[in-house]
Amino acid sequence: MTRKIVQTGSSLAVTLPKEVVEQFKLKKGDSVDVSVHPQTGAIIVRTGVRYIEGGKVTTRFKQRARKVLAKYDKAFEELAK
Repeated sequence: MTRKIVQTGSSLAVTLPKEVVEQFKLKKGDSVDVSVHPQTGAIIVRTGVRYIEGGKVTTRFKQRARKVLAKYDKAFEELAK
């Protein structure tokens, strides 16, 4: 799907089609990750990690939080002293 680059103030922007916005449940103010594929040069736009869905913390967030807690457990204990 081809999109045009538009001027927004002093920045350039690419608009997202309605179908993409609806599929990913995006709304004004949401964050997306923009990166460039190192081999192909493709511009990649990904939705941010959702931490809350349906009023509850997501499984993905819980897994990441547990990893961080396990990795830095000793440092957190020292900081708590």
